[in-house]
Order: sequence, then C-alpha cells, then structure tokens
Amino acid sequence: MLDRYNRLTCRPLLPPKWAFGAWMSSGFYVDTEERVLERARRLRERGIPADVLHLDCYWQVAGHWSDLRWDADNFPDPARMLRVLRDQGFKVCLWTNPYVSQHSPAFAEAAEAGYFLRRADGSTYVADVWHGSHPASGIVDFTNPAAVAWFVGLLRPLLEQGVAVFKTDFAEGVPADAVAHNGMSGAELHNVYTLLFNDTVSAVTREVAGHGLVWARSSYLGGQRHSAQWGGDVNATYPAMGSTLRGGLSHGLSGVPFWSHDAGGFHGTPAPDLYVRWAQFAALSPLVRFHGTTSRLPWDFPAGAERLVVEALRLRYRLLPYIYSAAVESARTGIPLMRALLVDSPGDPAAWGAELEYLLGPDLLVAPMHDPSGERDVYLPAGRWVDHWTGETHEGGRYLRVAAPLSRIPLFVRHGALIPVLSDQDSVGDGPFDGVTLVSWGGTDARTVVRDVDGDTVVVAVREGDTLRVTCAGPLRVRDATLAFGRGQGVPHIELTP
Repeated sequence: MLDRYNRLTCRPLLPPKWAFGAWMSSGFYVDTEERVLERARRLRERGIPADVLHLDCYWQVAGHWSDLRWDADNFPDPARMLRVLRDQGFKVCLWTNPYVSQHSPAFAEAAEAGYFLRRADGSTYVADVWHGSHPASGIVDFTNPAAVAWFVGLLRPLLEQGVAVFKTDFAEGVPADAVAHNGMSGAELHNVYTLLFNDTVSAVTREVAGHGLVWARSSYLGGQRHSAQWGGDVNATYPAMGSTLRGGLSHGLSGVPFWSHDAGGFHGTPAPDLYVRWAQFAALSPLVRFHGTTSRLPWDFPAGAERLVVEALRLRYRLLPYIYSAAVESARTGIPLMRALLVDSPGDPAAWGAELEYLLGPDLLVAPMHDPSGERDVYLPAGRWVDHWTGETHEGGRYLRVAAPLSRIPLFVRHGALIPVLSDQDSVGDGPFDGVTLVSWGGTDARTVVRDVDGDTVVVAVREGDTLRVTCAGPLRVRDATLAFGRGQGVPHIELTP
C-alpha cells in the first residue's frame, strides 16, 4: 500500500548523507557570529558528534522576518564564518518562512510588484501570521512566477555563500479570504501552499547545493519529495514526547519516511531526565535535531545528563551504516525508516496497538521511555529478539516488562541480524563509510545489504560448525566481523572474507 501511494504521489527524496548526523540549533535566542563559532568550537572540543549547525530566527534582523538578509551587526562577515565552519566539518541550516514583515525594507518593493497574496479589492493582504507576537506581514504568492523568481533571488546568494540547507518554517497561515495570482482563494490554496513554498526552496537548493533537502514544518501530498519534516512545537513534557512519537509513526504511514522532532521538546526547558530520554529517542529516529525556546546544547544541562546525551549520539553515529542503508531502502520503496510494528506484522493485532515503540530499519526495535518511572511494557513481534545491552534473548509474540536505567533506552535487535557499525566519530561527512565492523547478533546464517554513496555491498554469513564465514561483495570497506555476544558459549568463531 505504501509502495503504491509513493508511486502515485512521488518517491521520497533521500537526504544527503550528512543530514543523518546531529543538527544542533541556536535555540530561540538572539544570535551572533561569535556565538555560532563558539558553539562549533565547544562541540568539537567536548567530543559531541554533530554535523549541522542550525541558526534560527535571529540570523536576520528582528522584526524583518523573513526578508532573508543577514543581520549585519551580529553577522558582519557571514561568508568567513561559513568557511570556518565548513573547515570544521559543519553544514549550516538557516531558518526561513514565506512571510515578510511590513517593517522590512523588502516589504514595499515586493508589495508594489504584486509578490504577496492580495485581498479581493487588489490591495496587499497584510496578515497577523504571528498571532500578535511580531509585526503583521505580507505572504509571498508562490502561484506568481515573478514572486517565485524574486524569492529565489533572495535564497540563491545565501547558498552561494556556503549555506547548506533551509528550515522552511510555517506556511500554513494562508487566510481563507486571500486571493492568489492564479485566481485561487486562500481556502483553495491553503493546503497546497506549503508544497509550493517547499518546491521553491528545494529547487534552488538543488541548483546551487546539489541536493533538494528542506527541513519543513508543513507539507502536503507529495511533500516527501523535499525529504524532511519535523514534529512541530511541542511542550517539554513526557506526554508531549509520547504524542510526538505517535505523530512520527503516523508520518511514516502517510508516505513520509524522513522525519524528526525537537529533542527535549520545544516550549520550555526539559528536566534533565526528560532531556536524556528525549535525546535517546531522537538519536534512534530517522533524523535528529536539538532545538527549543531555550538551549538544548548538552553543556547547558548537568554533567551527568550531558554525558548520557553524548553516549546516545555516539550510539547513533556507530549505527550510521545501518541507518543509512535503511534510509536508502526507504527512498527506493517508500517504506518508513521509523515504522510502526504493524508494517512488518500486519496480521498481528497486538502490533496494531503498539503505538509507543517502533522498528528503526528492519532489525532494531526501539521503545523510548515515555514517562519518568524507568519501566514500561514492550511488545516484541514474532521471532527472537536480543536485548542490545545485556545480550539476553527473548521470544517474540508477547509483551515484556522492561526496567531501563537513565543510561539506557530499551533497544532490541532481531536475532540473526547482521548490523554494520563504525567506531566513534564526530561527523558523518559526505564520503563512503570506512572501517566498518560487521556485527552478527546470534552467529547464524544471515544476509544483508549495506548501502552507501558508492553503491551496495551484499554481506552473507554462513554457519559451518563452529565457524561463521562472512563474505562481502561490493565497495564497502570492512575492517572486521564480530559477534555481539556469547563467544565461547557455543557461538562460532568468525572468519571474514572481504
């Protein structure tokens, strides 16, 4: 069904490889060039894995949102800043939206040229898109080719400076009584407007940066062609984390495999334990971003929480060959990268009710701790499942009561799985994975395909007595093969043939 839906509306866009690393945001603070460079320095010095620095609203002049111009006082030399960050292995994401404040110098020019949605009498529609918190704005009319060209003309220089990607925020605020250039009413335009906005930003990003990724708040049918959406502005509470997880599973079942959320929640400041639990959930999500109204930077939380968040991110980065392989499959087939259990077990009624756990790819079962108790029930589908932390094997088709200390997210591996992993690293980059270790969870016959930017590698494991022979056919650079648990307990010796 998902395959047919994607064939009808379009195949998902595979994000660039670096997008699967951690995105670290400025938060909702006035930002400066100095602060951005300091964040980058501290991330690298503290060994916190990260690939993308997101600059939210305040890279622009406050009250001018969103005229897509650097605040020259706070960012006197953005081109130099972007070069320094690139040399440190960081990509930069900038916040955008399709509204231009009436206080912006760009407003009069765009209004005069007819680049905004209009009222029935032909005047520019100036709307309170910020619900009173910021100045009323014009809404860019993406049904007008001239307006699209104008908007693209604001984005292109930023990409040429070295910006890698844009967060396309809002776009759902289209007044019902507005009139578009093509004659549509605001009511008719409302849903598709978000698609036109993301189409515009994605197209110029592909033209200059070579990929079509946007980080979108709103979208519509076919929005998977822009790649990423995230779960929006939720509260920093355990119930909000649970509802975010349910929303992510619904997103996957709606044909959008590449989804994320704000680790820690958006509104408010998470308690240290919630920050850790949400970061663990985020680290095992399709994409991961730390963002909120207050800081989500690990060093702004107690040292113990910082350590556990970094451990969660390091687990993600070790698993990146597995996650990226699953992502390539998602782009090819439309199957969710983070998927409800019912996708793989449609005949199991219990799988249809498991709304607070999921499969990440085909072989990892993730059950985030969604309350502060440290205990929860986990449903294991049919088959055998191995506790990632203890090596204990459990028969599926039943519920399991799990106690997880704050240092561990409940995580299970399908028995017999072959999982490609890396050693610790601080960034993903763009090139092929190097020095991969193949981990056998059970020492049994198995087959997997590791997908990378330079092609697919077929890995086959064959059990012969007390030896597990592992062979690889493809470009993958394999360093080693090992057993996840049980060596010396009847589990075989491993031989690797690259």
